[in-house]
Amino acid sequence: MRNATSLDVGTVMSDAPMSARHWQIVFIGALMMMLDGYDLSLMGLVLPTMAEAWKQEPSAFRWALSASLIGVGIGSVLAGFMGDRWGRKNTLLLMYCFGSIACLGTVTASDISQLILWRFLVGVGMGGAIPNVISLISELMPAKRRAFQIVLVYSGAALGGALGSLLGAYLIPHFGWTSAFYVGGIAPLVIAAIVWFAVPESPAFLVGRGRNAEACVTVRRFLPTLPETCQLTSAVQSEVSQGHTGLSALFSNGRASSTLLIWVLFICTQAMVFFIQSWYVTLLTRVGNPLDTVLRTFSLWDFGALIGGVLVAWLAAKIALEKLLCVAYVMAGVCLFMLAQESSISSATAIVTFATGFSIVGASFCMGALAATYYPSHIRTTGIGIGLGVGRVGSISSPLVAGSLISAGWTNGQIFSAAIALAMIASVAVLALSRQARRVKPVDATEAH
Repeated sequence: MRNATSLDVGTVMSDAPMSARHWQIVFIGALMMMLDGYDLSLMGLVLPTMAEAWKQEPSAFRWALSASLIGVGIGSVLAGFMGDRWGRKNTLLLMYCFGSIACLGTVTASDISQLILWRFLVGVGMGGAIPNVISLISELMPAKRRAFQIVLVYSGAALGGALGSLLGAYLIPHFGWTSAFYVGGIAPLVIAAIVWFAVPESPAFLVGRGRNAEACVTVRRFLPTLPETCQLTSAVQSEVSQGHTGLSALFSNGRASSTLLIWVLFICTQAMVFFIQSWYVTLLTRVGNPLDTVLRTFSLWDFGALIGGVLVAWLAAKIALEKLLCVAYVMAGVCLFMLAQESSISSATAIVTFATGFSIVGASFCMGALAATYYPSHIRTTGIGIGLGVGRVGSISSPLVAGSLISAGWTNGQIFSAAIALAMIASVAVLALSRQARRVKPVDATEAH
């Protein structure tokens, strides 16, 4: 390497040894995702208190629950294009700060219409941050255990959800629902300042934009032995020069079937996640369980998600992600069936709630890592962002459908049972994706692991 004058940036970053600086980036990324998850989960946690304070039925808030999810879909797609055009770091900071300020604005809402607007803006900002965080981690980490690092960062969202449940159990009864939103608005702004100083731009993006000198400086932060006279190149520059960029590139070079299957997985997974995230607390409290007990039990969903995501990521070094996800979806179907049998909070409810988070959210955390392996660097943020955006079809519709079913008089058991179909569809889709992956190599070897 020392005698080389031209080096592929993907190979250099993939072959670099894991260092303290890499772990610093992982830690900061996990913090960002933790607060992202906290902000996006708040509405489901404060809903019973807000409904009582505003003298409204919980089902009246179904559009407020879905507003942030609509925003996440729009923000993910928009920021995906922005990240590939203007840089992951700049787009990440812009969207993250925008979402934080909107979270603070939520406390000014005095009716459901205003609440819907603020939650939509929170979703745009926080949703736009997600694909750029994933792309940065994917392009800064060594190839060995890259999936583990991505899912570890993504699992920060589970900690954020658990933090919301635990803090909510204390803050909401003592200081009102607005206190939870103050925390969700101020804390991310502090993290954004840390990102500005400590997190570099993706060297793959810099090389793709002809900013070789900046890319070399960034690479040397992780690999000090990089030659002073080196010229960094990218293995995907030929595809860029042929015009294979943006949305059309997701369907070129044999990626069409894989892209469609990934979208199905995003839709089904997000539908399950946000159905539980939005309505679990309300469903369990409406049958007579105390709010604080339900919130503490629901925190097990997030801890299960964290452990499930990390375990799947660790196993991904030995077993294909597609096979692991298939097992997770089958387990999710079993857990939803068991939740359908429960009404009052018990030890069994706690165990099943943990297992549901372990399987459903654990699988969702792996979706970003899975998508990252199917797209090269010049369209990676676009691919992840559009996948997340398409997934919002599921996350937006499932809270609305569940709210309508509640209004129609469906029991908790009937509602949980209906969600089992989503787990089964996802199982079939991920099996098909696994077969597709054997026929079409998604990304060159330097970037796919």
